[in-house]
Amino acid sequence: MSYSTSDLIKQHALQLFAQKGYFGTSLNDVASLVGIKKPSLYAHFKNKDDLYITILQELMDTFIDRVAIDSLEIQSSSTKPLLKRLLINMIDFWKDETLGLLYKRTLLFPEEKFRSSIHEHFLQTESYTTDILSNIFSKGLQNGEIPPQPLEPLIDAYYCLIDGLFVQRFFYSSSDFDKKAEHAFEHFWKATEIGGK
Repeated sequence: MSYSTSDLIKQHALQLFAQKGYFGTSLNDVASLVGIKKPSLYAHFKNKDDLYITILQELMDTFIDRVAIDSLEIQSSSTKPLLKRLLINMIDFWKDETLGLLYKRTLLFPEEKFRSSIHEHFLQTESYTTDILSNIFSKGLQNGEIPPQPLEPLIDAYYCLIDGLFVQRFFYSSSDFDKKAEHAFEHFWKATEIGGK
């Protein structure tokens, strides 16, 4: 499969931004990996900021694609497997050596000059996952899989589960992390089944 020059620039820039961050990456580095001269980059991107913002937007778009659960699957599956599937989708994304690293770097250590843009992108992805969670929990409440309780605390608790696991992902081996994720999810589900009482 052949890639366009623009795609190659983004591919190598993604790796460098993930490994070195915005300030640790130069356009010379990107051009060298692509096999072109630095001035040729400007035929595709206005400057380094433009390239970085493009990479971040595609990172968040990829996150949305990876965690997606369509409405037909939500209607045909039970609540617990759907919630676990969403969690596994997120974990698999975090485990991607390049995407996961850039995602961590971007959210935990945002470059100051891009903080507002990063926050805006994050809110867009959170809105998307909130819609998925709202649909899953609402169906579970309607069909009696989850006892009557307010929707918002369920979503908030799930996000706390995700946030805790997101941080732990970078401190433990894959097998240790997977065990922690399994335990955390099972306890979350037990609390959900009794209505958080």
